Amino acid sequence: MIINQIYSIDSCDDVELNIKRGSKLEFRLTYDDSKEIEAIVCIIPGGAEDMNSYIYIDDYLTRNYKVAVININYHCIGNRPHLGSSFYLDDIDKFILDTSLKAINLKCINVYGINSYENLNNAFIRIDQEIQKLKLNQQLHQNYKLKTHVSFLPFKNEYQNFGIMQAMDILNAIFYIKENSPFKLMRGGGIRTILFGNSYGGYLANLCAKIAPWSIDFILDNSS
Repeated sequence: MIINQIYSIDSCDDVELNIKRGSKLEFRLTYDDSKEIEAIVCIIPGGAEDMNSYIYIDDYLTRNYKVAVININYHCIGNRPHLGSSFYLDDIDKFILDTSLKAINLKCINVYGINSYENLNNAFIRIDQEIQKLKLNQQLHQNYKLKTHVSFLPFKNEYQNFGIMQAMDILNAIFYIKENSPFKLMRGGGIRTILFGNSYGGYLANLCAKIAPWSIDFILDNSS
């Protein structure tokens, strides 16, 4: 029978930046409990993906091969709106917007008071209305568009650090399953570890191999 199990475990703090982690590491393990498992296949999502992007691949691999599949929601995977992030203005964004408004003599918006998505949305609506007034009064060219910048606030208040925390999450998930294996292992030999990464996931797969080369047997890298 095909088993799908979600794990939520403690991972590691960010020792490099001295930041204590406030979130759990979540991943899914898929395997056939009737088979002796020969390898762990770890699927690493790319940008704009998460572990739910590969459910059918997980199922296909476990049905057709003697493998267990790990799919990971690594650190800061929620960095797109459809994965839980939200729009906000950081200090640089606020400076850009404030400068752009001053350039067209719009002083009705307190840019540095924008501290929520609701404030941001209302501010942009107001700015659009004021720009329309300026165009109607021929104080701005009809083709004028205000250029500004907004940022994504990742889900769980996590952050990117060039893949180090992400790679550590991947390795920690693999190590956890190897130490707490719920499936039957192939007789007479150690279990192999295969990393498959798509796009940014390919970069993370290679980074994992640089950090812990003794723990990875094969890498499948698609467009890193």
